[in-house]
Amino acid sequence: MASWTAWLMTVLVGLTTLVLVSWVLDIIKRWRMPPGPFFWPIIGNLFLFGGQFYLTFLELGKKYGDVFSLKLGMRDVVVLNSLDVIREALVKKGNDFAGRTQTATGDLLSEGGKDIVMGDFTPTWKLQRKLFHSAIRAYATGHALEEHVQGALNDVIVEFSSMEGRPVDVEDNIFKLVVNVSCSASFGYRFEMDDPDFQNLVKISKDFFDVGAQGMLADIYPSLSFLPTPTKTKLTKMFDEFLEYFKRQLDHHTQTFDPDKLRDITDHFIQLRREAEEEGDEDIKSLTDTHFRQTVVDILGAALDTTLQTMRWSVLLLAAHPEVQKKLAAELDSVVGRDRQPALADRASLPYMDATINEILRFGIPIPTALPHTTTVDTNLRGFEIPEGTWIMPNLWNVVRDPEIWGDPESFRPERFLDDDGKVLPKPTALMPFSAGRRACPGEPMARADVFLLLGGLVQKFKFRLPEGEGPPDLTPDPKGAGFLCLAKPYKVVMTYRK
Repeated sequence: MASWTAWLMTVLVGLTTLVLVSWVLDIIKRWRMPPGPFFWPIIGNLFLFGGQFYLTFLELGKKYGDVFSLKLGMRDVVVLNSLDVIREALVKKGNDFAGRTQTATGDLLSEGGKDIVMGDFTPTWKLQRKLFHSAIRAYATGHALEEHVQGALNDVIVEFSSMEGRPVDVEDNIFKLVVNVSCSASFGYRFEMDDPDFQNLVKISKDFFDVGAQGMLADIYPSLSFLPTPTKTKLTKMFDEFLEYFKRQLDHHTQTFDPDKLRDITDHFIQLRREAEEEGDEDIKSLTDTHFRQTVVDILGAALDTTLQTMRWSVLLLAAHPEVQKKLAAELDSVVGRDRQPALADRASLPYMDATINEILRFGIPIPTALPHTTTVDTNLRGFEIPEGTWIMPNLWNVVRDPEIWGDPESFRPERFLDDDGKVLPKPTALMPFSAGRRACPGEPMARADVFLLLGGLVQKFKFRLPEGEGPPDLTPDPKGAGFLCLAKPYKVVMTYRK
């Protein structure tokens, strides 16, 4: 018994010494890094990452400046808290800050970092992103995107018509709409709303969205990744089912591919991949079927993160600002009329629509801290040293809500993006809802096209207003989104068909 006690004490003393030595070394390293609050051994500043931590970052910036350091568990994190420092890091020193965090959740959902969103900054990733960007551009500039979006929109218009005149929560309807648009973009066809396969896909996507946003303990402490936690078990089961659907679709696409009849983004990607192989591009060999599959999975994931949230904010903000909605409807009536749906060719003639979309993306920026980057090398910023592998969190929320940039950032005012003649101003550098630099979202052109067609089609058909007898809506982000998503709080609207 005595020997067992002595052994246990030796282990405890050894572990305590190891933790304290590591902590002291971290403190010494911090002297050369950006300043920041005191951090504890093992947990670091973990308590600062609870809730809507982009708001916490805003307050910390008032004390520690535009760039400061934190500890997420035992990981080094540097927060970029102003437009100038974000652009210096992500744009001017783009390669140094182009890495991606490697976490247990990200590794699971990307099949080992094989997608564009979570993949690290490697030659394979660069090629994958290049092909995807080309496929997106080819698809977004063709008629297929319009046809797919308008078809899915018509189904939701029928649903909305049945709910006319009474207060309703349209979240489920918008969710189904966005999933159907994403499926159309990926696989060239849309589901009927009552299709069992579609209902199952929507359910998986919702569950996946809710559970995946929680993350796992191993994201902060990688050494615990072997533990079969409930979240890990749920995520693995859901993702396996989710992935099986994509495998079936991709197998079908590969077997039925016709280079003279490209149906969707997947077909464009297949064509670009085959062209690279025929041209003898050696790098294409590193792009596996898993990379291909994960690239298509990214389309739905990005839609749930951006298009879904943007459309939910759109309906709420227009209902809360009837004067903006009235101008938008008048512009659509003048340019498009009522006999057809808005088309991408109308965009140049609809400046107020363009300005409204910019303002929605600013006010309800989908991912307020972007997705965390990592430094790919030892680098420096504003005179501070930042070691390789440091997590980088750009606080985009602070940029889109900075009164020195926008004047009245808490106001919803599309006119800020128009000149005195009503023409759209060049997009400000401070508006970066899809991030900036090497890791900027390559799907931005398609996301903007989707929102333009969806919002234009809905405003053309319906007037949205808040239920009578209710006070002003709460336009602050829902805490449910934590620090990663800027979600509109649950709301109800009354829809009236435009006569």
